[in-house]
Amino acid sequence: MALTLPGSLFKNTIFLAFVLILTMCGSAVGKERHALVIGNADYDSKTLTVLKNPANDAALVADSLRSAGFTVELVLNANLRTMKRSVRDFSDKLKAAPKGSLSAFYYSGHGFEAGGKNYLAPLEADLRDEVDAEFEALSVDWVLTAVESSHEGANIVILDACRNTALTRSAGGTAGGFSLLTSTPRGSFISFATAPGSTATDGAGLNSPYTAAIAREMLVPGASIETVFKRVRQQVVEATGGEQVPWDHSSLTQDIVLLPGGTTQDTGAQPAAPLSADAIQVELQFWNDVKDSDDRQQIQAYLDRFPQGAFSELAKARLAQIGSGPSGDIEQLFAKIQSRSLLVENPQRPHEFYANARLREIKGDYPKARQDYLKYFAFGEPQVDPHVRFQSVLKIQEGRAGAREVYNAFSQGRRDPTTLFAEILLEEREERVRRLTAFIDAYPDFTPAYYALSQDFSAARVGQQSLADKTQELELLQKFQERVDEGRFLRYFIDQQMAAQWQEDAKTRLAALSVMNTAALSNPVKINAMRSNQGWMINLAIADRTQEIFVKLPDQDFKSTGFMANSMDPTTGRPIAYPMIELPGNAGEMDIAVKYTDIRGEEQGPFQIKFSPGLALIAGQKDILERMPNGWLSYRDYDGKRLVYFTHLISYRCAIDEVRYGLDTDAPDQTFEIGACDPDNPHAIPSSGPGSTVHATIPKPTHFISVQLTYADGTQSEVQRFDAPN
Repeated sequence: MALTLPGSLFKNTIFLAFVLILTMCGSAVGKERHALVIGNADYDSKTLTVLKNPANDAALVADSLRSAGFTVELVLNANLRTMKRSVRDFSDKLKAAPKGSLSAFYYSGHGFEAGGKNYLAPLEADLRDEVDAEFEALSVDWVLTAVESSHEGANIVILDACRNTALTRSAGGTAGGFSLLTSTPRGSFISFATAPGSTATDGAGLNSPYTAAIAREMLVPGASIETVFKRVRQQVVEATGGEQVPWDHSSLTQDIVLLPGGTTQDTGAQPAAPLSADAIQVELQFWNDVKDSDDRQQIQAYLDRFPQGAFSELAKARLAQIGSGPSGDIEQLFAKIQSRSLLVENPQRPHEFYANARLREIKGDYPKARQDYLKYFAFGEPQVDPHVRFQSVLKIQEGRAGAREVYNAFSQGRRDPTTLFAEILLEEREERVRRLTAFIDAYPDFTPAYYALSQDFSAARVGQQSLADKTQELELLQKFQERVDEGRFLRYFIDQQMAAQWQEDAKTRLAALSVMNTAALSNPVKINAMRSNQGWMINLAIADRTQEIFVKLPDQDFKSTGFMANSMDPTTGRPIAYPMIELPGNAGEMDIAVKYTDIRGEEQGPFQIKFSPGLALIAGQKDILERMPNGWLSYRDYDGKRLVYFTHLISYRCAIDEVRYGLDTDAPDQTFEIGACDPDNPHAIPSSGPGSTVHATIPKPTHFISVQLTYADGTQSEVQRFDAPN
């Protein structure tokens, strides 16, 4: 396998990894500061060409580190043995340093990737193929391990590699920059000179634009790591006409300031007197409390109290973001660029790279679209739509599984919410639902996550929805819409057309789900009990499609109700669950537990249902009476008389408190005695007393009878009219 080294027909890629690994609490202001700086330039081999700038860059960084209070060991033109010995000596020095000390390691010279690992090239290295890397070069992982394990403090590792003159490859081909890192230690900040897959310029002066900017910006008092590299990115993009866009990863768990606020003194070795630990802690706590707020007053309160604070630039940027988000001018510029269908020459701003990526994507130029997307992401913008578009490109090129692998590598060290959210979108449904749920718990104000998770419970995504699916979808869409109405959605989009599509889809689905019975969402199981002379027949009315139903009676285990004979669900091909159980006629009050497997095979419940024979008897008989009012009474002419029979009402008298009827009037004014309820034999006609006479005699000229029932539960029926036969 050929060694992966940039070809002579391409500009060299400057790879600078700025790794800040925090293992202590508080800001990165150590009790002691130690640095090792190595610069290799005088290469003389077939695969490693002489470089011009490493010695200059190493000297520049060494001076900057001394100005920041570091004691610096400078090593130039080292072979492998010297490099390893220097790292070991540096490690020993760190072991002897007090807890909380700060270290820095800087390397300038040739560097390369082989077999998925990064290496630093010593002088005299004989690199013919990939296998040689393990024996002829210094592993970056080894350096990181040596430095990290040496002390309990923060470590800065700067790797400025593949400089100025192109390296030749031992096998033919082209080079397009360094690949994405596959892992980033917790508490790390990693920065590349340019986006993955792109190349970087070495500059026309004594130093590269990137190194010069870093050496300058790292000494700005009060500047956080994020601010330093944001400024570096802006300067490099401007200096290279948009050809080079610095790229960084971060897994920092707190804000880091290299040089505390104040004016740097030209003391040669020590920086300006740092703020007291208490003052730093107060400011850091204040900033942590307000930095994620959408309230301008809270951010302004920080600036009012700490106008020259370590995070003042971040606070001002946050105010600007809250003020307009990605919409306004940026949105209009993006739309204008898109409408022209012309690439932006020398792009420098994030939305320009995004517009170019979209245009290249539309034209089918996916490799260049991919590079422009990565350049856009280097700015660390919080918008979602570029990630969604980029993933479409990756799926076309790599397939879904390949896109997921690329994104896993891409997102290493970039633990901002937007990148994390985008990575989750590529997971398979089960894992995506799990991670999106956890994501919402961690970032409850990240509005797009509610929409994305709602999709995983929608009919379009799952096909046949269970009640649980509908419930989840409804709740998520309601939360999404609340945040949209509060103005917390559009900030996540540059392309407002995509934002509008999400909103319209959410409204359509929300309207369809809003007609659901909300009571059924909390307990989808109801019972309809019917008492016969043989006992109780309990119908389980479940507001969900079921595969199987299980019932637990007191002092018993759950048992399946079984399946209906010779019946199949036409949509699933499965037997239909039998929805009934029987109870003896003398059954008393009890709690019945019901659970079921839904259409997706997921178990729901158990749900507790209280069975009260008295109430069930009333409810069951009332239901029959309400459904079949035409049978309440009937006429019969017998022995020259006209009789009216109330037999049906007497049979269901347990649900009735009073029967009133009227002759040729719509206002019933007479009472018919039906007798008392017999719970043990509720449908039987009494053998004597009230209710034993089932009819009344009425005058033949009567044209109609009106009837109204007062039920045992206190409600009344509508007045029913029964016309007499001619």
